[in-house]
Amino acid sequence: MKYKILSHTADLRLEVYGKTIEELFTNAAEALADILVGKEKPLSSMRAVTEKLQIQSADLNLLLVDFLNEVLAKSQINKRMYKVESLKLIRNELTAEISGISVEKFEEDVKAVTYHEVDIKKEGDSYTTKLVLDI
Repeated sequence: MKYKILSHTADLRLEVYGKTIEELFTNAAEALADILVGKEKPLSSMRAVTEKLQIQSADLNLLLVDFLNEVLAKSQINKRMYKVESLKLIRNELTAEISGISVEKFEEDVKAVTYHEVDIKKEGDSYTTKLVLDI
């Protein structure tokens, strides 16, 4: 399981999983894309556009939120659904390559990924965190 949606009174709350930190970040970006497009399918006739991201933050929790907000901003500006093609983490610095496919519309209006409840933890052989999306 990559992620699950949890109950929340006003916003959208997720729990995200990954066997590695990189997989946790990738699964969080996939969850965001799934929420944005819902049942909407990307325009298959469009070619994917690849973009590179480089982000640095004070700690790993902030880096995850900053990364997701950057992907969200690019999604809204370019009207694309993004998928992580590669992601590398060194301490609190991230380098990623994402590819985006145009969509007609977004099913959910996500305003931001919040810092509320983000706390990356290692549980056994995997990592987990909660995310709250402002909708």
